[in-house]
Amino acid sequence: MRKWFTAVLVTVLTASVAFAAQDQQISRKLAALEKIQGKFSFVVLGDNRSGDDEYRKLISMAMERKPDFIVNTGDQVPTQGNLKYWARFQELSKPVTVPYFLTVGNHDVSDIDSELMYKEEVDLPGNELYYSFTAGNSLFIVLDSHLTGEEKKITGEQYKWLEGVFANSSRKHKFAFIHHPLYPDKDKGRHYGGSLDKYPQERDRLQALFVKNNVTIVFTGHDHLYLRKTVDGIPHIIAGGGGAPLYASDKEGGFYHFILVIVEGDRASGEVVDIKGQVRDKF
Repeated sequence: MRKWFTAVLVTVLTASVAFAAQDQQISRKLAALEKIQGKFSFVVLGDNRSGDDEYRKLISMAMERKPDFIVNTGDQVPTQGNLKYWARFQELSKPVTVPYFLTVGNHDVSDIDSELMYKEEVDLPGNELYYSFTAGNSLFIVLDSHLTGEEKKITGEQYKWLEGVFANSSRKHKFAFIHHPLYPDKDKGRHYGGSLDKYPQERDRLQALFVKNNVTIVFTGHDHLYLRKTVDGIPHIIAGGGGAPLYASDKEGGFYHFILVIVEGDRASGEVVDIKGQVRDKF
């Protein structure tokens, strides 16, 4: 009995030390971003999951731009609840030497167990499934559109939390990140009717909240392509070309890419860079 108790105690203490170190690391990341003054930049990409070679190259190209941080729009791994895939993602992501923020995708979690694994494997603020942080004059909100029991909608406690985040922020720019798009294209990609548009009432309520709070840009993924459209004055950008098999022709946005966003005062601008280094769009 004494040996068993000692083993359990060592496991608990080891886990406590690990979580304490993780919390300190998160705090350092957030503190560094909060100190930013003036111009800064960040990179957006997503849906890398099975495309190791493409993801490795895109990450390398993105880091050459010297961003202050990176946000992934989800589907970091091919299959939920698999430690091997998370280890592979972490190995491929080693070139990232700046804070790296992840969005939950449907390939990342599928149930409570895979949510717990996700939390153990990532290094993120808040409850790690949805959270917010600030950088310079901007607020960043990362939502979970695949929360267990609330898939493909932002509702319940998460929606209430989001209202509170907006109410307590006076930042000039507000950027939102969600894996499932609010407005997938009917003729491009494969997820029209199977994203947040599956529940139009909840989708419209979320969009109205974005409009009310003057959200600057909404970034999403899920469809493996690049697509930009403006709804109610807000650009909605699908950035799903991080390495997974593409869902459209090159001309229709089916190319591997990342997005570099530069924020300077009242202005936020971006350019979409494909895997060949060509700028494919500016906004």
